Amino acid sequence: MMDTFEPRVIEVPIDNSNDVLEIDCSQLPEHAAEICDILENEGSALRFYYLFSLEYYKQGQVDEAIVGLKRGIANAKANDQTAKVPLLTLLASIYVQKAKTTVSGPSSGDRDMLLQMAMTLLGEAERINRSEPRIFLVKGMLAMAQRQPDAALVQFNTALQYDATSLPCLLGKARVLFGKRQFQQALAIYQQVLTIRPSAKPDVRIGIGMCLYKLGYPEDARRALARAIEVDPTASAPHILLATMDLNQIKRSVDPRISEPAVAAGGLDKTLKEAEDLLQRAMHSLRTAYELQPDSPAALIFLADRLFFQNNHDGARELGERALKTADTMAIQAEAHYQIARAYHAAKRFDVAYDAYQKCLAINERHGLARYGLGQMQLQRTDMSSAEATFQRVLERHPKCVEVLRALGYLHARLPNTKAKALEYYEREMQVVAEEAAERPGAAAADDDASTWFDDANLFLEAGLLYEASSARKARKAYLMAASILTRTKDGSSGVLPELWNNLGALGQLTDDSGDLILAEYSAAASGCTEALAAARARLAEKKAAASGAGAAPSRLANEIQRLENTLVTITYNVARFYERCGLWAKAETLYRRLLEDVPAYADARLRLAYIAFYCRSDGDAAVAHIAHIVKLDPKRVSAWLMRGNIELQRKNVQDARRAFEHVLKEIAKHDVYALCSLGNYYLAAGESENTRALAAGGSSNGSSSSSSSVSRKAKEQAIQNYKRALEFFDKCLTLDPKCALAAHGAAIAMAENDFATEARRVFQSVRDAATTGLGPASLCNPAASDLVFKTAGCKHALVPSPETSTATAARMASADKAPLVGCDVMLWSGVNAAHALVEAGNHRQAVLAYEACSRRLEDTTAALEAADRQSKEGLHSADAVMAVPALEPAAEPDAAAATSSSDDGAPATLQMMTNSERADRAKAKRDIQIYHARALYIQAKADKDIGVMRLSLELVRRTCEQFDVGLPESAESKPEDNGTDTKEEPPAAAAAAAAAAATTTDEDGDVKMQSAEDEAKKQTSHRHHQVRLSPDDGLLLFDLALVEQAVAQLASEMSESLRTLEMLDAAIGDLEHSTAAFSFLASWGKGAQKKQQKLLFSPRLASERAAFGKSLVAKLQRKRQEQEQLDRQRKENVDLWHRQLEEEETKKREAAMKAEEERRRVEERLLRETEERNAILRDQMAADAAKLAAEASVSATTTNSAARSSSKRKSRAKEAADDGFISDHDDLDGYDSAGGDGNETDGGAANATDDASDAESAGGGKRKPPQRPSTQRLSRAVPRKRKQVLSRGRRSKQAAASSAPSGSDESDAAGGVDADGGKDGRGARTPQKRRNVPESEKEGDGEAELQRNGSDGGEKTRTPSPPREAAPAATFGGRFKTKPIVTDSDSE
Repeated sequence: MMDTFEPRVIEVPIDNSNDVLEIDCSQLPEHAAEICDILENEGSALRFYYLFSLEYYKQGQVDEAIVGLKRGIANAKANDQTAKVPLLTLLASIYVQKAKTTVSGPSSGDRDMLLQMAMTLLGEAERINRSEPRIFLVKGMLAMAQRQPDAALVQFNTALQYDATSLPCLLGKARVLFGKRQFQQALAIYQQVLTIRPSAKPDVRIGIGMCLYKLGYPEDARRALARAIEVDPTASAPHILLATMDLNQIKRSVDPRISEPAVAAGGLDKTLKEAEDLLQRAMHSLRTAYELQPDSPAALIFLADRLFFQNNHDGARELGERALKTADTMAIQAEAHYQIARAYHAAKRFDVAYDAYQKCLAINERHGLARYGLGQMQLQRTDMSSAEATFQRVLERHPKCVEVLRALGYLHARLPNTKAKALEYYEREMQVVAEEAAERPGAAAADDDASTWFDDANLFLEAGLLYEASSARKARKAYLMAASILTRTKDGSSGVLPELWNNLGALGQLTDDSGDLILAEYSAAASGCTEALAAARARLAEKKAAASGAGAAPSRLANEIQRLENTLVTITYNVARFYERCGLWAKAETLYRRLLEDVPAYADARLRLAYIAFYCRSDGDAAVAHIAHIVKLDPKRVSAWLMRGNIELQRKNVQDARRAFEHVLKEIAKHDVYALCSLGNYYLAAGESENTRALAAGGSSNGSSSSSSSVSRKAKEQAIQNYKRALEFFDKCLTLDPKCALAAHGAAIAMAENDFATEARRVFQSVRDAATTGLGPASLCNPAASDLVFKTAGCKHALVPSPETSTATAARMASADKAPLVGCDVMLWSGVNAAHALVEAGNHRQAVLAYEACSRRLEDTTAALEAADRQSKEGLHSADAVMAVPALEPAAEPDAAAATSSSDDGAPATLQMMTNSERADRAKAKRDIQIYHARALYIQAKADKDIGVMRLSLELVRRTCEQFDVGLPESAESKPEDNGTDTKEEPPAAAAAAAAAAATTTDEDGDVKMQSAEDEAKKQTSHRHHQVRLSPDDGLLLFDLALVEQAVAQLASEMSESLRTLEMLDAAIGDLEHSTAAFSFLASWGKGAQKKQQKLLFSPRLASERAAFGKSLVAKLQRKRQEQEQLDRQRKENVDLWHRQLEEEETKKREAAMKAEEERRRVEERLLRETEERNAILRDQMAADAAKLAAEASVSATTTNSAARSSSKRKSRAKEAADDGFISDHDDLDGYDSAGGDGNETDGGAANATDDASDAESAGGGKRKPPQRPSTQRLSRAVPRKRKQVLSRGRRSKQAAASSAPSGSDESDAAGGVDADGGKDGRGARTPQKRRNVPESEKEGDGEAELQRNGSDGGEKTRTPSPPREAAPAATFGGRFKTKPIVTDSDSE
C-alpha cells in the first residue's frame, strides 16, 4: 500500500546508541517473530513493525505479516495511539484481501470471519482518528468484498476529499464504476491515474483498454493493450485480454443474425477465413500469456476451455485443477471448478461432476452454466423436484435460454399430470427462437419457411408426442416441422424416420386432411421402412457370413431389424384403416389378411375383419367367427367382447349382447366405461320395450279384462325397474369418467322417463354444449335412484356407442370426424331428447325449433358424407388416380388388378364412406325426427286450436310418407273397410276442394304460392295409390297421417263461421275421407296382424273407433258446408248492398260539394259589386270635401292684422322647421325632447303652421299658394314639450272630433303626432283619445268607408282645415286610414 517508500534495506536504530542495525529485506527470517523480538528489544517505533510486515506481505508470506502487525499493535503505547492507526488499517486490508480468496459456504465460515475482523480493526482505528484517509480506503475495499458497490463508492469519494491524488482510491473508484457499467467515467479516472503516475502498478493501460472495448472502440482498446505490453513485456494480462477480444469476435462472426446476411451475399468463404485467422491469433496470445506466466489462472482457464471443445477432456480437467491452485480471486476459483465439472460431465463421471458443480455454485451462486449443469446431474439422478427448482432459478435470470426451456419441457413430459406444462415450455422455446429469427436482417422477406429458423428436430418430435393426447392437428403440425428440419439437415427425405411419416399419415386421418397427402405420407413411410429393413437384413447377412457361424448375430442389429418389422406392421394396419375411411373395403380386407398371414396373433387386424364382415357384407356369422378366434387366443381381450356385444345387439340377440357386456365387467375389467354405458343402454331399451308392451296390453282391452290390466301393470313395473338399473350403470360410468357424454345422455333419458323432465332437459343441453365445444360436461344432475319417484313417460332415444370405438384409434377418429356415425352423434340425439323434454313441459314452440335444428344437423352430416362419397368416387374412377401404396401392394397385371378391384360377389369395388347399415340408420333417424316434429306441431295446434299449425303438421307427415313410400293400398282407396261398411264415392266438390287446399303451399319465406292442377293431381295420385306391404313402422306412420288429417277436419268443423271458408271445408272433407279410409284399413289390417301375433305399434280398436268418428264427422262437415255456402251467399249479397250504399253516399257528397262551390262564387261576386259601389260613393264625398276646404281657406284670409303678425311668427317657426327640422325653444314649443333625440311634431303645430301660411298670403296680397306638406323626415324630429297645454286649448266635444276633416286626420297621422290607437307621443305619454268601436262590416271594408264616416264637419268652433294631401287618392285602392281627431292651436288663436 505504501508504494512511495519501498526500501530493500531497513535501518533499525539501536537503543541507547547512535548506531543502527541494517536488515536486508531479501533475507528476512522465516518467522516474523524474530524480527519482532529485535524490535521489542531495541524499543523501536511502530513504524518499523509496519515496514517489516509490509515486506512479508509483498513476498507472499501473509500469515507472517499478520503476526508482525499484531505484535506491533500489542506493543503500542497508551500515549501514542495515533501511530497504531497505520498498523490497524494495514491488518484490516490484509484480512479483506485474504477473504477474497476464501470460499464462503455452509462448510466454512472463514470468509465472513475475516471480514468481521477487518470491520473490528477499522472500528478501532476510527475511534483513534476519524479523519485518516486510509480508513476510508480500506472501508471501500471492505464494501467491495461484501458486494456493496454503492457503499464502496461513498468511501472512496470520502477518501479523495482528503487526498485527491490518492492512487489506490482512484483505482478503487474506477473499478466500482466499471462494475456499474459506467465505462465513460471509469475511463476518465484511469486516464487521470495515468497522467499522475505513468508507471503505476497495476498498469492502468489495461483498465483503459477494457473501458474502450466496452464503449465500442475495439481498435483503440487493442492499441492500449499493445502499449501495456510495450511498457511491461512480462505482463500476461494484456495478452489474455487480447485473446478474449479475438474469441468474442469469432462468436459474433458465427452468430446467425450476423453471418447469414453475409452468407446470402456470397461471403461465406471470407467469413470462415477471418474466423480462422482470429482463432490463430487468440491461441497465439494465450500461448504467450502461458509462457510469460505458466501459473496464470486466467490463461489456464482459457486453455482448458479450448481443450474441452477439442474433446480433450482430461487435458481440460488438468488445466482447471492447476488454475484452481493458483487462483487469487473467487471468480477465477468458481470458473476453475466449472471447467473441472464440465470435463467430468463429458467423461460420464457424474458423481464427481455433481460435486464440482456444487463447489462452483458455493463460490459463485450466480454462475448460470454451472447451475444448468447441476440440473442435468439431478436429472441423471432422477431427482426431478430438485432439477426443476435448479432450472427454474436459471430461468429467472435468463428467461430466454432455450436450453433451460428444453430441459424443463423434457422434465415435465416425464412427470405425471404435467404434460400441459411441458407443452408450455416447448412453446416458449419455439417463440424465443422465432423472435430471434425475426430480428435477423431481411428475415421478413427471406424466411418464408418457418422450419428454417430451427436446427433441432427433437423439439418438435417431443412436442408432437405430447400434442397427440390433446390436439391431433397441432401434433401433425409439429411432426411436419420436424420432417422439414430433418429433410433440410440430412440427406433429403431419406433422413426422415419411417415412424415419423407413419405418424403424419395417422394424424392426417384424424384431422381429415387430403387423401392424396395422407396416401403420399404412408407411401413414404412404407418405402422408407422397407428400404431400411432390406439394408439392415443385408448387413446382418454380411456379418453372419463374416462370422462364419463362429458366434451369434449382433444383438444391436437384430434389435434394429425387429423394430423395423414392427414398424412395417403398424404402417400396413394404418394404410388398411385409411382404405376403410375411403370406402375401399376389399383393399382393406386384403391388407388385413396379409397382416394375419405374417402375424397370426394380430388381434386388431382380425377385429377389423369382423367389422367389415358384419357392417359391410352383412355376414354376422363370419364376424362372430372372427371374434371367437380372437377370444380363443386372448380370452381377456376387452375390445373383442365389446364388439361381440354390439353385433349381437344389431342382430336383435339382446340377451347374448347383455351377457357379453356383463362378462367384461365381471371377468375382465369391472370399471370399463364402454361396457357400463352399453349395459345402461340395454336396460333403457328394455324399459322402452316394457312400456310399449304395457300400452299394447291396455289398448287391446275393452276395460273389462282383468288379465290385460294385470299384464299392463306388470309391464309398467318392469319398465320402472329397467330404468332404475340403467340409471345405476350410467351413474357409475359418470363416477369413473365425469366427461363421458354417452353416460350423461343415458342418465338424462332415465331421468326424463321417470318424470324429471326439467332436470333431464338441463342435462341434455349441457351434453349438447359440451359436444359443441369439444369439452365434457363439468357437472351433471344425477340424483340417486332412491330419490326418484318412478312412473312411465314418453320414450327417448339412447346413444349406442359406435362399433368403431372398440379400439382407441377409432374412438379418436370418431371424435375428430366432421360427420360422426348417427348412432353416436351426441349433438343430434341430445337435441332430440331436449326437444322431447320441452314437449312434455308444454313448451311446444321451443320444441318445434329444437326439432328443426336437429333435422338440419342430420341433413348437414348426411350431405357431408354423400359429398365425400361422390368426391372419392370421382377420384377413384379418374384416369390418373391410383389409390395404392406401392411398397405394400406390389404391382399386378391388368387382369389381376381388375379382379382385385372387384368384391367377392362380383360387384366392382367403389368408394363408400357410409356403410349400408349407416345409411339405413340415417334414414330411420330422419323419419323419426320428422314424426317427432309433426307430433310437436300437432300438440301445439290442439292446445291453441290453430288450424294453420295443424296443416303444417299434416304437410310434414305427408312429406314423410312420400319420402318413405308409405300410403294406402289401391284396394283400400276403393274399399275403405272390409267388414261390410258401405263405400261412398268421393263427391266432386270435396275432391276439388281437397285439390285446391293441397295446391296451396308456402315457400321458404312463408309466402303462399299456388301449384298447377296437373302437378297436384299427380301428387294426389301418387299419394293415394300405393301398393306396398306395410311394416309395423309403416302402419304407425299411416296411423299418424290419418290422425292428423282427422284433427284438421275437426278443427275446421269447430271454427267460427266468420273465420272459415268454403274452400277450407272442402279441403277438410277430402282429408277426412282419406283419414277414414286409412283408419278403416288399419283396423282391418291390424286385426289380421294380431291374429298372426305380429308386432303392432298402434291399437286396431282405436283405429276402428277413429274410422267411425270420421264418418260422423264427414256428415257433420257436409251439413256445415251447406250452411257455409248459404252464409257465403248471404255475405256476398250484404257486401254488394254495402257497396251500393257507399256509392250513393259518395254521389250525394259530390253534389253537395258542387252546390257549395257555386254558392261561394255568387257571394264573392256580390261582395265585389258592393265594394265597387262604396268606392264610387267615397270618391264623390272626397270631391265635396275638397270643395268645402277651398271655401274655408278663402274665409280665413280676412283675419285681422294682429292675427297676421301672430301667424307670421308661427310661419317663421314653421319655415325653420321645414328647412332643417329644428324648432326654436319658445314659451309654447320646444324643438327637441329632453333626450336630445328625434321627435314628432304635434298635430296642432302642423295646423297652426298652415293657418299662418294662409294669413301671410292674404296679407301680402299675393296669390295664395296651397301650403306644402312638410316631409316626414323633418316632421318626425319635432316633438312638442308643452303637450298638455296644447291639448287643453284644442279639446272639443265628441261631435267636433268625429267631424274632423279627413285631410287633417291624414296629415296628423303622417306627422306622427298620434298613432292609430291613440298611442304615445315622442316621450311615451299616451294621448287622451277615446276609441270608437268599429263594426265588423267597416273593418272588413277598405279605408274609403272610414273616410266617409269621418268626413262630416262639426264642432263648437270652425277651424281652418289643411288642404288635401297628394297621397289622399290612394285610399281608393284599399289603403287603411286612421280615424283619430286632429287638435290644432287655431282654437286658442
